[in-house]
Amino acid sequence: MIEHYPTHGTTLLYNAFSGGIAVLDERVMDLLRRADRGETLTPAEWSELDPDLFDESVGVLVQSHEWEEAEFRRWHEESRSDAAELSSVISVTFACNLRCTYCCQEDVRGGGAMTESVGQATAEWHACRALELGSRQVSLAFVGGEPLLAQRRIEQVVVGLNDRLLSSSVSVRFSLITNGVFLTRELIEHWLPIGLVGAQVTLDGDESTHSLTRRSSRRGDDSFSTIYSNVVAASELIDVTIRGNYQDDTAHGFLPLIKKLASAGFRKGSRIRFVPALTTLGAPSDSASGSCTWGGSSPELMLLFSDEIRRAGFDPGDPIMLGPCGLHRKHTYAVDPGGNLYKCPGFLGHPEWTIGHVSRGLSSRYDEITSAAPMDACGSCAHRPHCGGGCVAAAWRKHGRPRGVTCELDYFERAKSHMIARKHALIDHEAGDKAVEQFPPPEACLAKVNRRSQ
Repeated sequence: MIEHYPTHGTTLLYNAFSGGIAVLDERVMDLLRRADRGETLTPAEWSELDPDLFDESVGVLVQSHEWEEAEFRRWHEESRSDAAELSSVISVTFACNLRCTYCCQEDVRGGGAMTESVGQATAEWHACRALELGSRQVSLAFVGGEPLLAQRRIEQVVVGLNDRLLSSSVSVRFSLITNGVFLTRELIEHWLPIGLVGAQVTLDGDESTHSLTRRSSRRGDDSFSTIYSNVVAASELIDVTIRGNYQDDTAHGFLPLIKKLASAGFRKGSRIRFVPALTTLGAPSDSASGSCTWGGSSPELMLLFSDEIRRAGFDPGDPIMLGPCGLHRKHTYAVDPGGNLYKCPGFLGHPEWTIGHVSRGLSSRYDEITSAAPMDACGSCAHRPHCGGGCVAAAWRKHGRPRGVTCELDYFERAKSHMIARKHALIDHEAGDKAVEQFPPPEACLAKVNRRSQ
């Protein structure tokens, strides 16, 4: 709720579950507050309320808090049980050609490549599981370490899966989560026929900041120019998402990167998202922002970057959407180079969290993990549809058992009014760059970014 917005005397309401937005005047707000307190409104007063407010898809007026909670739980159960898409994050190697300062796999990085026999079993398990569930699509995301250090294994898994599903109606597509050094046009053109659809590549600002955190394993080797050229060329062929992780000493490189990408011809409409670098999962405790939550990591800069990304004609995504992540969905998995199955890539390389193996199938641990209800720890928090408990895997690893969540309440409470205002503006304007014109860059944020560049 934002009072006196978009004009004085009006209130902007947003329902985090339905996604509905409504602008109400003071009289209507008074009637709604009275009804919410249990007061009885007269027929004449009820008639003053727009019938659209009773639309369940808007969610301004609902039958009761209990009814809406039951609807949320029903929706969550349906979405997490949906078997139409089987998705997996597959780590084909823990080796990497970069030594990123905040690497969340620092505790397992350095070796362990998938063998040919495990690659064959990985393809076989996914095909059998998809057919067992009646899935219509299998979506794979290959990660490392650096996945493109094991290109033959990626191709083996994808081709093997396609061959096994050839006589079925199940489609296969795959993407890459890569540092981009080896993401060449030649490789992309070679993999397009077998289902490559996209890649996520990290650029931590422009050439003045990227190498501060995305360090090459070879001393003095700056990877920025290679990665930058690769992502611009790749955007002509596949969907390329650029992710950047900023911290205090690199934030000044991100606005220049947006301008650089726009002038270089990076495909308009492509996703670019800049977020604070977090000290989470296996990252060194003194790395990144020093915080394991977004709320402790200068989240106000996310809005500044998001607005500038949209002004440049790119898609910054929805900064209010953090989850629920794949851990909550029953048919999302992760596979490590040894063939161990996990419920979430946050557990990769930690056998104590396995739920099976590609050569043997799922174990009873799968039922234990999928029957856990991490969001029960969130109570009735209104941010659950957008958060899902934050990085649940980080909390579980910390406790050593399926328990707790990584609460991001501070982030939502600090930023919610700004994010909801932008949602309303985007509804009212067809062009995203026009929508954010009413949000000039905050002077305080600009000052912080500019100071860091000096």
